Amino acid sequence: MIGIEESLAVEVTKQAIRKKVWHYLEKNKFAYFPRPVHGRIPNFKGAPEAGQRLSKLDVFKNASTIIVTPDKPQEEVRFLALEAKKNLLVPIPGLRSGLFQHVKPPPGASKQELKVVSSQECLDLWVTPVGLNDKVKLDLFVLGSVAVSKEGYRIGKGEGYADLEFAMMMKMEAVNQNTTVVTTVHDCQVFKTLPAQLFKAHDVPVDFIITPTQVIEVDPRLPKPNGIIWSFLSRQRLNDIPILQTLREAELGEGNDCTLKEVDTDIKERQRSNWHGGRRNHFRKHDICKPAASEDAVAGSQLSVLDGEDIQSKGPTRLFQLRNVARKNTTSTSEDISGEEVNKNESVPGKDTEKERRRFRPQQRPAIEFNLRVGNIAPYVRVSDLKAALAERDIKPTNITWRGHRGFAILHFAKAGGSGHSMPSSPVSVDSIVASLQDLKLGAERRGDFLKVEPVKPVTKIEVTDISSV
Repeated sequence: MIGIEESLAVEVTKQAIRKKVWHYLEKNKFAYFPRPVHGRIPNFKGAPEAGQRLSKLDVFKNASTIIVTPDKPQEEVRFLALEAKKNLLVPIPGLRSGLFQHVKPPPGASKQELKVVSSQECLDLWVTPVGLNDKVKLDLFVLGSVAVSKEGYRIGKGEGYADLEFAMMMKMEAVNQNTTVVTTVHDCQVFKTLPAQLFKAHDVPVDFIITPTQVIEVDPRLPKPNGIIWSFLSRQRLNDIPILQTLREAELGEGNDCTLKEVDTDIKERQRSNWHGGRRNHFRKHDICKPAASEDAVAGSQLSVLDGEDIQSKGPTRLFQLRNVARKNTTSTSEDISGEEVNKNESVPGKDTEKERRRFRPQQRPAIEFNLRVGNIAPYVRVSDLKAALAERDIKPTNITWRGHRGFAILHFAKAGGSGHSMPSSPVSVDSIVASLQDLKLGAERRGDFLKVEPVKPVTKIEVTDISSV
């Protein structure tokens, strides 16, 4: 952290601080998926520990209604709030269809179901919208940050939604100056001090800073925004957020000054966030949170996770995407060749070498001998954690089908002597691999329950088709 603060001596702006923190987290590998962290609230390593540390404080224990931002590093806080049977509110991303919603799991929901609904992708499974006229009293506001100071100053990712959310909740009388604001961050995101001149009346300060290793209580507390400061908002921002229009009309009716700023200074930033936080997450959410497909069908499909991504069977595989890129690169490179050389090559049919033809030849999939289901995977676990654990035990599956968000993965093992990029050098048996994976836990901290490993019955393509058509 000292290194970050020292590097800010030349240029001191909020964006400069954000860039330094994002770069430091990436350089030192202090963050998990989604990566890179630039432009995001970082999903820092130790986020679950910070959430657990918060849950032991009186400000959490005594809170009846808690609002937690939908960012990935606050996932553990949302789960702990649901597990403690507290009223959990979550702001609607982008504030496009309202202010926030009440997460209400059905009675008797299991711990695993609470973990799933706490995840960033599935927050809208069991929700009830909260209207502007609903009487809500919030006891605790938990949010993520890019940087914070021990004085209580906070810097977000630059979109201003957390500040707007608090200002609108102040207008609804859901919060006040005494409402406790908490942020959970990595230790390296905490600064001893930040320049006070960077912060305006609309910036939300924090009262508690929770890291994986410490609890910092800000004393004295900084004043919080008293409401919406319209002069900081542009007409474009007003058009993007319908609920703001409703609030402004109400204040105009009360005779308040609601003059907007003339120039929209954050158009580019909002366009970037609309892609990262909007369209992409829209597709992921509809895939991740839909009813799980048959695990036998998954085992038979033999999908692969070569680069840590969940590849869907409906689209082209990464293999062919890379080949298409290779063709494009080859075409663009040929433009630099003289016309004489191009004509020379065109005049000789079959000029391509065997190496060039092989380069574009689709790779045959290896014949799968058996599959193993790895169950009881926690939502915070990534495919990289599974790969690392398998490597430690010298287990080398041919392919991996990752369904971690549904609590399982499928390991595919090819027949000995077949083709494949990760074939073991000697035959393996189902029993020996199952035995090797006993007492296995995943994640950086290796906490939680043991994984359950069991064979999966192979499925033919006809059976897969029949299952998917039901």
